[in-house]
Amino acid sequence: MRYGIAVGLWMVALGACQVATLPQVVDGREERSASELSQLFDPGALTVMTRGLSGEGHLERVLEAPRAEEPARAAELLEALHPEDVRARARKLADEIQYARPHLIGLQRVMQVRRQSPGDALFGGTRPAEELHLDVLPVLMGELAARGLHYREVARVRNADVELPLLTSEAPAFDDVRLTDFDVILARADVEVKEARTGNYVAHRKVRRPGQEPVALPRGWASVAAKVEGRTYRFVSTHLEPAPDEHGLRVQVAQAGELIRALHGEPLPVVLVGDFNTPANLGLMGAPTYRELLLAGYVDVWTHRQGSTRPVGADLALEMPALAERLDLVLVRKPVTPGLRRVGPVLAYTVGGTPDVAGVVARLRM
Repeated sequence: MRYGIAVGLWMVALGACQVATLPQVVDGREERSASELSQLFDPGALTVMTRGLSGEGHLERVLEAPRAEEPARAAELLEALHPEDVRARARKLADEIQYARPHLIGLQRVMQVRRQSPGDALFGGTRPAEELHLDVLPVLMGELAARGLHYREVARVRNADVELPLLTSEAPAFDDVRLTDFDVILARADVEVKEARTGNYVAHRKVRRPGQEPVALPRGWASVAAKVEGRTYRFVSTHLEPAPDEHGLRVQVAQAGELIRALHGEPLPVVLVGDFNTPANLGLMGAPTYRELLLAGYVDVWTHRQGSTRPVGADLALEMPALAERLDLVLVRKPVTPGLRRVGPVLAYTVGGTPDVAGVVARLRM
């Protein structure tokens, strides 16, 4: 388990005082009537997707390496972003989008790679690499267009932007490689979008580098007000800090707190998606970040889903992957009104198939 002792301590500290205040959650196995299910396929239902586009890439492993090993590890990282692999991932994601036809898509780990040859980073140079080597989003957009699917980018936030020395031959020779990470929102052509907003969290991780200055790895969020079938929602996508240790967990919880506060006064129904890096399946108590989101009034639509994790008639491999943790979430929050909150019916299933590029599609009514 990725959290280990750190999560256990947080759960003990928070559990006793907060369990009574958790919002009501409907068991995902609750029987739904045929009329409720039919509502999902009538006008007015909302379909959203959250998905990682590139793999995690283990940037921290490169940054934490001894300085002499950094160029070789950067070369390994760049190999993981081989253009053919990127195209294969884009084709798979385009197939998933063609099947689901989501109104709105939150993409995390949208990577852009630039190079400089010869490089100067290894020798203390500061000139940033500008020659574009790879941009994964246009590859996806091209696959969508080839299928006759009309989507457009409506919001983008830049997160980590790191330049590294890159070993290019046994001579040896060195270039610089610059890796920039974005979160992006795509909207279907028939969705009216306005009020795009983006931001980076104050809380972020700094990676200590042997003999060098620490490198900041900021993360952020993007949102839009989107009108779907006559109703307007605040759609938000984010990617929170992983939490393999107590420090990462503290950063992640702080980021979630910033996001909760930023959306606190939002008058529109909120649909919050992303890679939250917080296990949502650790039992009743849950992980700290997941608990804080529930306590802030958000409902995990997965707990309201109808039936199987695979839609009837699906011709794609959309089965639930064998993941130990459910980290990619679709959360909703209705405006504060008297009476019980009602979310559902919901059809939800996983996509991606591997932990570093997993995602969720949800079709629901709020």
